[in-house]
Amino acid sequence: MTYDATLTKRVKTEAAQAGFIRCGVATAQALEEESTHLEAWLANGYHGQMSWMAETAAVRMDPRHRGMLSDAKSVIVMAAPYPRHRSYEGPPPASVAKYALGRDYHNVLTKKARRVASLLSEEGHASRVAVDSKPVFERAWAERAGVGFLGKNCCLIIPGIGSHAFLACLVTSAALLPDQPIRRRCGSCTLCLDACPTRAFAAPRALDARKCISYLTIEHRGSIPVEHRRALGPWLFGCDVCQDVCPYNQATGAAEGSLPAFEPDDRWSGLAAERFLEMTEQAFRTWAEGSPVKRARHEGLARNASIVLGNRGNRRHLPVLEETRRSHSSAVVREAADWGRDELKRRLAASE
Repeated sequence: MTYDATLTKRVKTEAAQAGFIRCGVATAQALEEESTHLEAWLANGYHGQMSWMAETAAVRMDPRHRGMLSDAKSVIVMAAPYPRHRSYEGPPPASVAKYALGRDYHNVLTKKARRVASLLSEEGHASRVAVDSKPVFERAWAERAGVGFLGKNCCLIIPGIGSHAFLACLVTSAALLPDQPIRRRCGSCTLCLDACPTRAFAAPRALDARKCISYLTIEHRGSIPVEHRRALGPWLFGCDVCQDVCPYNQATGAAEGSLPAFEPDDRWSGLAAERFLEMTEQAFRTWAEGSPVKRARHEGLARNASIVLGNRGNRRHLPVLEETRRSHSSAVVREAADWGRDELKRRLAASE
C-alpha cells in the first residue's frame, strides 16, 4: 500500500486546530487478538445488559466490514482530555464521574471530528465518524495508532495526559501513514485492580461490567443487585476510583489541553442528590439536556440517588426516602428508596 504522507500531515494539523491534543493513524485491518478476547468476554456474560456488544461484534472487530466502511484503509484516532479535578464533584452527598460534569462529549467531539472528515472528503475520500456511538473498538485502535496504551483497568492511558481523555475515531478510505504503537507500561502495578470497590476486574484488562459501578449506575436497567449497593458508596453516575489511583493520573489540576466545554457546568450548582427523587420526568429531561448524564435516564438517576442517600446521607434524608418509597411512580425507584431508608436507619443506629 502506498501511503499519502502529505495528507497524513494535513489531517493531524486539522485535528490539532480542531482541539484534539493527540492524533494517530493505524492501518485498517482485522483486530485478531482483540477478537479472541471479545469472544471470551461475551461468552462469560461480562457485557451484562449491553446486548449491542454481541450484536455488533463482527463490525467492531474489522472496520472494513460492510457495516462500517468496506473500503477502509486507515483509522484515525484523536484524543481530547477533560479536567481531572482532585476532589469529587457532584450533588452532595453524591459523586459524579469527572467526564460527566461538563457538556456531552459525543456532541462536542463529533462536531470537531467532522472538520477532519470534511478535509478527507475534499480529497475524495470516504470516512465515518465514531465517538463512542458506532461499533468501533476505539481503545484498540488508539493503541495501534500510538495514541496511548491500554491500562489494566481497561482505560486508555496517554503518556503525559493520563486516562482522563475522550476518543474520537475516523474510519476512512484514505491510505494514511500509520504511526508506531506504544508498548504497555503498567508493569507490576495493580493499584487500579485493588481499589475497585466491587472487585469488578476478573483479571487485568478483563472487566466484568455486571459488577462495575459505572455500568451499574448508567447502563443497567432495573434494580441494582443488593450485593453491590453498599459498594456504590457515593456514586450517583459513573465512577473514577480505578482512574484516581493510577500513577499516570497523579498530576494536579486540569489535564493539559482540556476543552472549556468539559468544565463542570452550571447545572450542578446548588443541586442536591435528593432532588432527583423529586424531579418530574419533564424536569429531568430539561435539566439533563446536553449532558451525558441523560444516558442513565430519570428512573436510573432516582434509583441511584436513593442508594447513595442510604450509603452517605444523614437523618434529614429520611423523609424524602420515605416519601419516595411510598409514592414514586417507578417500582424500581420505590424499591431502591425502601432499601436506602433501611440502610440509612441502620447506619444511624450504629453510630449512636
